[in-house]
Amino acid sequence: MKKYQIIVVDPPWPVKKIQNKQRPNQVEMDYPMMSLEEIFKLPIGKLADENSYCFLWTTQKYLWNSKSVLENWGFNHKLTMVWEKTYGRSSGMALYGFRWNAEFILVGTKGKKDMFPKTKLIPAVFQAENIRHSQKPDKFYELIMPLGETRIDIFARNKRLGWDVWGNEVESDIQLVKPMTVDDL
Repeated sequence: MKKYQIIVVDPPWPVKKIQNKQRPNQVEMDYPMMSLEEIFKLPIGKLADENSYCFLWTTQKYLWNSKSVLENWGFNHKLTMVWEKTYGRSSGMALYGFRWNAEFILVGTKGKKDMFPKTKLIPAVFQAENIRHSQKPDKFYELIMPLGETRIDIFARNKRLGWDVWGNEVESDIQLVKPMTVDDL
């Protein structure tokens, strides 16, 4: 099995769409969800090079659980990045009087990583436009690419140059243990 120096995982956390006046028909998510236990059991650690990074995308609701997930996969949590979403035509989602315009990425490492790599500094907080539900910004991938030559995006929504992908919305480059879909888990 191929090993990766950079692993990006955007699991389908068990969240629900919230009905509101602007979008009264939003009841189901656009893709199948996984339970926290199913996410915990994903074989992500088996994909990791002996010296690698894992970038685990998470939501506000699962921010605290995500550290346990990352560590279970064999990574040491180093920091949490924040994507501050900017909006074009949309104002974003507002709940409890707050505009929910941030997503979180837990950064974990495995093996030995240089504390001061010879790359441009990567900001822990970055801004990028929110394009569509669950689509991650190209800027994020551009920021982390210098950290490794072998890269994979798990639960990818699209193919990108220089990356292997796996997910139910793309033609996958690998198999996770056996041929499976999210529905198999």
